[in-house]
Amino acid sequence: MKKITDCNGCKLHSRSIDITSHECGDDHLVISGELCDRRLAPTTDLAGNPRKAGIVHQLRISMKVATRSLVIEEIEADMLHVPHEECAEMHRSVDDVRGLKLSPGFSSRVKRKLGGRKGCIHLTTLLLAMAPAALQGYWVNNDRHPERRHISGEHLQQYLIDTCRVWRREGPLVKKVSSMVGVELPETDGRK
Repeated sequence: MKKITDCNGCKLHSRSIDITSHECGDDHLVISGELCDRRLAPTTDLAGNPRKAGIVHQLRISMKVATRSLVIEEIEADMLHVPHEECAEMHRSVDDVRGLKLSPGFSSRVKRKLGGRKGCIHLTTLLLAMAPAALQGYWVNNDRHPERRHISGEHLQQYLIDTCRVWRREGPLVKKVSSMVGVELPETDGRK
């Protein structure tokens, strides 16, 4: 049987998203993300003008997140390379997510604030990818400083339980972790 990846036609487009988390003092993390879209083949625009292969979008977002609350305290965007002049103005649209908490429902709140004609689909895509990556950075930071680690039942339920099969409420990992941190969890919280 042929694999989908066996197709070796002309490469047309690539997108890369790179996200890193940095410690920022004892109480904050800085999460930096970059999205880069590349046209890999020459094209023509609607007016028939030739366009070379190259970068179409290169956008960066940096956000400062409080480690205790996971609230975005500062955020900024840079539009390093955009296809249209008007796109450059969109860097200010991310200001509307300042004060949001990285918690369940974050994606829908971001889409309400930045979605459609209110924002830039590429900045929104990058920001939505950054939220779960920020949580990974948060966990690494916690594991580096066990003396500052605080895990409650609410914490487990909000950020880990039922987020995937391994972290399912009735699974062995949840039972093990909740026992290790001395947290008793209810059998169900109403989620499916």
